[in-house]
Amino acid sequence: MSGAFFPYLMVLLWLALAAVVVYLYSRLQRLESKRDSVTSLYLDQLQQQISALQRDVSRLQSRAENRNHSDPGLSPYNQAIEMIRQGLTASEVASRCGISRSEAELIVSLYRNSPTS
Repeated sequence: MSGAFFPYLMVLLWLALAAVVVYLYSRLQRLESKRDSVTSLYLDQLQQQISALQRDVSRLQSRAENRNHSDPGLSPYNQAIEMIRQGLTASEVASRCGISRSEAELIVSLYRNSPTS
């Protein structure tokens, strides 16, 4: 009796083993899919950071070029006064001279309609 039962037991074990292999394979596929989506998201975030850094570098290069082209004898505040007298806005003066916007606004309030202009 036990000899007739053995082949059925082997078939049952092979079927169980096949089911485990199929389950593990499908689990592996889901994990790989999740890994790919996380990797893609991470790469997108890195690309955004790189783009922001490139914009910052371009802005800083432009600011450095503006400083190099301006009169080296003038301080940023003297340059700002001249620009304000030429009619530039406080925002433009702040970005070109490398001073804060509040400093540029103060210079505007002091020198925009100055009688010495």
